[in-house]
Amino acid sequence: MFILNHVKPEEATGKVAEVYAMFPPEIPVPEPLLMMSASPELVHLWTQNIIRYYRNHDRLDLGLMAAIRYLLSCENGYDACANFNAGLLQQAGGLSAAELADMRAHPEKAPLEESQKEMLLFVLKAVKFPEKVTRADVEKLHELGWRDQDIYDATFIGAFMKSISILGKALAV
Repeated sequence: MFILNHVKPEEATGKVAEVYAMFPPEIPVPEPLLMMSASPELVHLWTQNIIRYYRNHDRLDLGLMAAIRYLLSCENGYDACANFNAGLLQQAGGLSAAELADMRAHPEKAPLEESQKEMLLFVLKAVKFPEKVTRADVEKLHELGWRDQDIYDATFIGAFMKSISILGKALAV
């Protein structure tokens, strides 16, 4: 699975076991967290702070965040994250396989509210072409009611998906 030693769910103890316990039995621990368990402190910090923050975010909902993670993991060829987020979008969002394929081909037609769709498109642009982001892009999001914090938080997750895709590819067997 990975070229670094990592903790399998059945062998987890301490902080790593706490992290893995966040996932109900029917949802496997996502591969990036398995990989991240090579650094137990980091996986604990990530889940106890970052994941908790996003789970309780007052503006960025599960559907938008899963769509961001899904499209960027597809873009980066990181199947583990693409499959996990596709599952979330199918189970929680009710999307079909055809709708997921359509969203990959045409992100501008993503089945999201208009303001969420604009945030999604902004994050995709920021991650793929950061040098092309303009003040007008941000102002458009402001006009749709997004705060700077929301814009940063959504873009942070997009950038994280790029980095986790790199780590996943670099450290996979």
